[in-house]
Amino acid sequence: MVKNSKDKDKGNGHDSKMVPDLGKIKKEMMSKKRIVKKDIAEEIEAKELVSEAEELRVEREEWKKVEDDLNDRIKRLQADYDNFRKRAAKQNLEYMKRANKDLISKILPIIDNLEMALGAAKGMGEKEESLYKGVKMIYNNLLELLKKENVIVIEPEGKEFDPKLCHAAVTEAVVDIEEDTVLEILRKGYMIDDFVIRPAVVKVCKKN
Repeated sequence: MVKNSKDKDKGNGHDSKMVPDLGKIKKEMMSKKRIVKKDIAEEIEAKELVSEAEELRVEREEWKKVEDDLNDRIKRLQADYDNFRKRAAKQNLEYMKRANKDLISKILPIIDNLEMALGAAKGMGEKEESLYKGVKMIYNNLLELLKKENVIVIEPEGKEFDPKLCHAAVTEAVVDIEEDTVLEILRKGYMIDDFVIRPAVVKVCKKN
């Protein structure tokens, strides 16, 4: 039995609907391929970013250590400089005190002589009174000069003998006074601040 052309067309039409759309499939495959490539690229990029971030973190820690080390060195240098400045200032002060001590030590015998002259001038007549007043004025000017230089007179009389401030030249036993008490100043002593220029020469109570 021979099929007519209509049946043939119908058969062909039905068959064409069953054939897959290769173009569409190809597009879908290409799209999926692009998505997979994109995912892989993003994953690689993410790993690279993580690796780079780790390198930056390690580098930052290294620089932080360098910074901390430099800060410590700066602090040590500042402390060393402060200590040096304080030592230098202290040394300069000591040099000044020693220089003043040497100068004042040379002046003290003159003051001693003036004190003896003033003591000898007491009781003189009116004729010598003007001389006494002149010597007294010079003596007072010298004491005022020493006072301006922070020089003070050591006054140990009636106090316990201190070998740092006094030199015991004479001893005497006194019943009503405790032992090691300074009885009399034989020659004045002087000091500047806590620096002894000349110790006082004294008489000390000794009962043995």
